[in-house]
Amino acid sequence: MVEVPAAERAFYEAEFAGATIVVSLADPDAGTIASVCQAASSLASGDARLVVVQGTSGRGLDQGGPLPAALAGALGTAPLVLEDPDGTPDADWMADLWLAITDHSAVVVDVAPGLEAEVGATLAAALRALKLVVTDPDGGWGKPPRSFADMATHHDAFVSQLGHRRGGQVADAILSALAGGVTNVNLCRPADVDRELFTYDGTGTLFTSGGYVELDRLRVDDLPAVERLVRQGTADGLLRPRTRHEIARQTITGIGARVVGSGHLAGIVSLETEAYTPENVGEVVCLYTVSQFSGKGAGGLLVDGVVERAGALGLQAVFAVTVSEAAAEFFARKGFTEVAHDQLPEAKWRSYDHARRASARAFWYGL
Repeated sequence: MVEVPAAERAFYEAEFAGATIVVSLADPDAGTIASVCQAASSLASGDARLVVVQGTSGRGLDQGGPLPAALAGALGTAPLVLEDPDGTPDADWMADLWLAITDHSAVVVDVAPGLEAEVGATLAAALRALKLVVTDPDGGWGKPPRSFADMATHHDAFVSQLGHRRGGQVADAILSALAGGVTNVNLCRPADVDRELFTYDGTGTLFTSGGYVELDRLRVDDLPAVERLVRQGTADGLLRPRTRHEIARQTITGIGARVVGSGHLAGIVSLETEAYTPENVGEVVCLYTVSQFSGKGAGGLLVDGVVERAGALGLQAVFAVTVSEAAAEFFARKGFTEVAHDQLPEAKWRSYDHARRASARAFWYGL
């Protein structure tokens, strides 16, 4: 099982805190069970709850097969195993499920083979769960899978390309869950559940009925989260050390990429202009995202947002300085041009650490 970066796992443990996640599985093997147990352990650390809808040929034998026993070992307490609701669950069965979820960190719903996606979607909508994870051996949408898909714009392509999966059950489950009010749905391979849940890019595809993240001005209530992100960025060597006062100054003019539904910050950026008033340019500063610079989500949105703000202010250009190879490649992909240090405003290099400057690379974007 691929190790999940600690910073990303911590972000999603906070993101899912107190929420209910529904996962549908067909005949889970040892690798899948290990992945689900790791995910369950992380969810439990934030008082989140896991509902596994399991379709297995061993249904009814040994209290739901090997998964409940493995979950008991991972969580230190046995999950409750419920039998198939047998079609549309009635109010009494749902009441039992709500109580089970409230009283246990994990619940296993044992269903007939082939019904796990359908039942998972039905239960996720009925529970008003934060998320449904649909698993399929073919994984996410596309090769390689796209990380995100907004059904408001991708519906027709989605149906035409994924409608055949498991006789249409995969597409139906995703669409019915979103229509039923589930915030988002992930599609991944069964053994990838943990990595799909606890990394930003995941391994499959996350489906929403709108965007996954949206840009917004940072608020004073965001400052503790901003400080945590900056500390992590500094520890990763991507951001230079800053005092709390400096971080607060950048937060005042900063932009955040918020996860839709929870408001959690998936990334931050700020535009520094005061020091460069004579040149009428701005600097992209404090750019950091939970997925660093994969280019598949928050980072790209944040740079687009800061460039748009710079244009609205009438600036002639924006620039960025980084010591990270990944960040340098990211800026190049976003249309920035690498330039010599002396092409930046002189004010940039005042009091700049000499050792850091030796490895710093500068990027320029004309407006």
